[in-house]
Amino acid sequence: MFKENQIRGFSNQEVSYEDFLAKLKQYSLEGFDAYIGTDSQVIKNKVSVVTCVCLYKLGAKKNEIFYIKNRVPADRLPTLRARMLHEAYKSLEAAIDIDPLIDGELIVHLDIGTDPRRSKSARFQKELQVLVRSQGFGCEVKPNSWASSSVADMFTKT
Repeated sequence: MFKENQIRGFSNQEVSYEDFLAKLKQYSLEGFDAYIGTDSQVIKNKVSVVTCVCLYKLGAKKNEIFYIKNRVPADRLPTLRARMLHEAYKSLEAAIDIDPLIDGELIVHLDIGTDPRRSKSARFQKELQVLVRSQGFGCEVKPNSWASSSVADMFTKT
């Protein structure tokens, strides 16, 4: 996934694939965990899809964020369920790619609500959590899914 896409850092600077791999290894050696999240935003007839990798360690003075942004024709993701599945698959694809490079915990964050009265995506919660966990990864949903609902969300709008 990362090799064939343009990787960017938090400040929107381009990051080479080699530098990305080196940073992952460096942060892994320092005991950082990886949090992966994907968010999408419909803009006119396109869907902006952002997958981010957040390297985080509680109490560390540094953390790192990398992301990949793609645009998909809106007719390829015609329903909310299709978008939520696409987001989950993109996060899983990223997790599978970087899992061998991370010694710490790797957790997938899904941009899924838990209250069906307040969130249309809540009805997909169980299905998508099972999908992620069946691949051997930890999984969080709102309000604990900050990598997707805050970080990736921020980059879908830029």
